[in-house]
Amino acid sequence: MSFLRPATAASLLASASAGVVYAQDIDLQSAGALASLATADALTIAPHFALLEGRTYELTLNLDGGRTTFDITLPTADVEAPTIVGFAPSQAVTPANTLRLYLTFSKPMARGHVRDAVILQRSDGSDVPSPFLTLAPELWDTTQTHLTLLLDPGPIKQGVGPNRSHGAPLVEGQQYRLVVDAHMKSATGVPLGRPAQILFSVGEPESDPIDPDDWHILAPPAGSRAPLTLAFDRITDTGTARRMISVRDSADQTVIGVIETDGGGWSLPPLHPWPSGTQTFTITINPALEDISGNAIGQAFDAPAGTIGTRQEPVTVTVQISA
Repeated sequence: MSFLRPATAASLLASASAGVVYAQDIDLQSAGALASLATADALTIAPHFALLEGRTYELTLNLDGGRTTFDITLPTADVEAPTIVGFAPSQAVTPANTLRLYLTFSKPMARGHVRDAVILQRSDGSDVPSPFLTLAPELWDTTQTHLTLLLDPGPIKQGVGPNRSHGAPLVEGQQYRLVVDAHMKSATGVPLGRPAQILFSVGEPESDPIDPDDWHILAPPAGSRAPLTLAFDRITDTGTARRMISVRDSADQTVIGVIETDGGGWSLPPLHPWPSGTQTFTITINPALEDISGNAIGQAFDAPAGTIGTRQEPVTVTVQISA
């Protein structure tokens, strides 16, 4: 029994031939049979009812040699409630044909609750019916702290059945509220405790393919650890932006750093300072990069029916870093 000092446990074992353990909650003054007492080479107590964290219990052992009573207090576990610490896109206005929303939680979350716990509401308080794709498994990252919500692309694409019959989930010019229910739980079973609400407005849809020529590049000074920054012309999907853009030096070595992006831009603060003097670096953009409306480099998500896609090659852009 882990909460007994070794000397206490040894003396109880020495005097015990048979017995029953009783427990009384000191705060509630309620008593009840707690467990059977083993008489082998260890003192094993198997509770007949759940003991509460933070409570102090008075244990009484009725043994052949008499009655022994002592107090134990169960430690209180970490019950800090999870919170939402991030939402993307973080911009105040998002395109009407947005495909993905991202939530970041402070703690790993339990799986299987997204369908009932996350809803999308209009400004009048009415729910948008079935706005998200129902997927099994849900789209959590490996830490179970980052959740991807996919807006159903059927209603978003123009001219297809769901769009004609139900309309798109987001309407230009309207305001929306993403609500996460207070009962959504962490992986350890602790609920949020109160609902979380995220407000955003919807602007005109983004229907054009991505063209990196429309970006602005902000080069850092040589010899510094200031970030190399890309300013996008639209809200880019943060998930693909972290994976699909890289920087290599003149020796064709990847520049290592922690990529930062909020969808409106991308920056790379290097792990080591940029070289002194003037050097040329190459930015490579994988054609799989998407904006939050699903448009890729050279390819629009909502292309007209019958459009034949073409295979896109990575796009490279050179930038000089100098003092």
